[in-house]
Amino acid sequence: MAQAELDMTKVMILLQRKWNAIQEMNRLTREMEDTFARNDEVSVDMLLQLREDEMGKMDRCMEEIWQLGEGDAQTYGKLRILLSSDLTEVDWETPEEKKIYEIRRKTQSLLDELRKADQRLSQRMAGKKSFYKK
Repeated sequence: MAQAELDMTKVMILLQRKWNAIQEMNRLTREMEDTFARNDEVSVDMLLQLREDEMGKMDRCMEEIWQLGEGDAQTYGKLRILLSSDLTEVDWETPEEKKIYEIRRKTQSLLDELRKADQRLSQRMAGKKSFYKK
């Protein structure tokens, strides 16, 4: 069976789309913090739905990426390395790999920021019932 070649451009595009969705989730979360401070429950509910939509976009991007590796063990292995290797110990071989790791780094940084904002918001909204109990 012929080896399938991993479409690195497609991986980069999908990872960038994922980053865009996370960036929008981060913006919506900050907006939710402001809206919650004004006690505007209707807007908070709307923003939660918009955030959920962005999570769906992010999930679909990852599903599409993993589908690129279906059917060929070597392609899947390459994809797995690109998407799950430790970002502090990366040794890229091509400009495409370098770009993928750069997108992953900025995505991880943004996710860390989003997680902190989400924690603050959850603790304000749910208090002791928060997922992030104090």
